[in-house]
Amino acid sequence: MNIPFYARHCTGQEETALLSCLNGELATDGLFTKKVLSQLSSVYSDRDSRYMLTASCSLALETALEMCGLSNGDEVLLPSYNFPSAANAVLKAGGVPVFCDIDPDTQNISLKDAAGRITSRTRAIIPVHYAGISCDMDRLLKLAGEAGLTVIEDAAQAIDAFYKEASLGTLGDFGCVSFHYTKNISCGEGGLLLCRDRSDFEKARCYRVHGTNRDAFFNGECNRYTWVCPGSSTAVSELCAALLSAQLSGLQQITTTRKRRLQDYLRFLKPLEQDGYARLMAIPDYASPNGHIFYVRFASQALRERMRKLLMEHGIDAKTHYVPLHISPMGAKLGYKQSDFPESLACYDTLLRLPIHTKLTRQQVCEISEIMIKGIRFYG
Repeated sequence: MNIPFYARHCTGQEETALLSCLNGELATDGLFTKKVLSQLSSVYSDRDSRYMLTASCSLALETALEMCGLSNGDEVLLPSYNFPSAANAVLKAGGVPVFCDIDPDTQNISLKDAAGRITSRTRAIIPVHYAGISCDMDRLLKLAGEAGLTVIEDAAQAIDAFYKEASLGTLGDFGCVSFHYTKNISCGEGGLLLCRDRSDFEKARCYRVHGTNRDAFFNGECNRYTWVCPGSSTAVSELCAALLSAQLSGLQQITTTRKRRLQDYLRFLKPLEQDGYARLMAIPDYASPNGHIFYVRFASQALRERMRKLLMEHGIDAKTHYVPLHISPMGAKLGYKQSDFPESLACYDTLLRLPIHTKLTRQQVCEISEIMIKGIRFYG
């Protein structure tokens, strides 16, 4: 058996799109970028078209933090069980990342813990929709509203996933989506920034093209373009946009297939939960996931490692996930101790991600599940 953890989905249109791009112009914001923005207007049809492509989700996060206008020492809340991009974005903007623990059911930020860490210096909160499972956004937006915090949704894993009827990334002041090669829709490297406020959107448009009013110039809004604010070069390349346009044409099929495999895992692995060996990925009633990740949290680190090695012996690539930020070398430099966030640490020790992608079959999910159930009962 050989079941990879990742398997890139191909719609069959990628090569044609790339060749067309190569035979045309490679200028920033060309025909394929415009095509992708048109395609995304149907994906994010529940809000105004205030979004822009970026070269990565990390750059989308950095842009959102720049729009917040942080002063030196301003604090931003984010979960410790997390990739470093958001914390780096806070530091680059002159702020202080303040880590929070996670909810053991969803692995998303613990709102109870976050509420206790709000101070007079807190300016924003960055919830992560882990595995494409939504945070409880009504509660989070209420907490943020009462404290006057900007909400930046880290929806890197969450394209075509929803909170109730709303697309993830559209509920906060900003939303950041990833098109990294590991994501459901991929162009190798790419991202999307969504802005709720039009003035933030206009500032971000300038920031992404070296701090100039280039977009206004090409839209006929001024005679010359010039330097108007601090900025960077964050726009996606036209080649990546061409690949992304082909991928987006298969979004519905990709999401449907992944969700089916997610439900297969929940069904076939139910005995592990019933027998007390593990907790399966929880899906709250308010969440509609996209099948980006399927994970299991085992009763102990030792049991997790036995299962990981057993699966590898059968040719099944299963992976752990984040090292919590607070136990990283950078976390130590920021003054955190290993014991600060017990649930994040427990998740680090016990979570195992299983293969899930469009090339995975229901029969393979059944076989993976049977190997795990037989193995865990033997070891248990």
